[in-house]
Amino acid sequence: MDNYYWMGKCHYPMETTIQFNGHTIRGKQRVAVFNALRLPSTGRRILALAKQAAPSMTFQDLRHILRDFQKKKIITCLNPHNQTGRIYRLDTIQNDPAPSPALIDICARIDRAKTRLAVLKEVAEERYFDTDQLTATRIKKLMRENHPLGLNHVLAALQFLEEHDLVEVVDLTAKRELKIYDVTNRGRAVLKQLCRE
Repeated sequence: MDNYYWMGKCHYPMETTIQFNGHTIRGKQRVAVFNALRLPSTGRRILALAKQAAPSMTFQDLRHILRDFQKKKIITCLNPHNQTGRIYRLDTIQNDPAPSPALIDICARIDRAKTRLAVLKEVAEERYFDTDQLTATRIKKLMRENHPLGLNHVLAALQFLEEHDLVEVVDLTAKRELKIYDVTNRGRAVLKQLCRE
């Protein structure tokens, strides 16, 4: 896959030069970073996507490119006051208003915590044929293959997500009165910002 940049389920032709906002973007790493910014992203996520097209890229390279893109007004940092979890987006995305500061902040906090993000994705997963109730134990079992976690880690993540209105308790089980979880609209909005699938 030499000439394609893998992003989620889409393939984008890997160009060596891109014109954007009157600027010419040249070089494998710069083009890879630009392509990774098709959706608002944190530095960690940008680096992971850019490395698929430019494997030798380091975090230092990314910082230099992001600073240069900001100076040229190619990108904007949505939460510049944060020391970690900064979210960047292309400076002119047509018909796509910037998310609210509260949503930006929670997206940054979730993206820094892999366990919380994995649990949120699992709760939001569509289950057409699975009729089991989504308790903490069930979530742990569903995550066993890709994210093996202890029950305490799942419970802590669910508590954080519930406190921040990303998941909600919709019912209790009949036998042991265990909480049954579902994702909220705010949780879906966070996943829309963070996930590319």
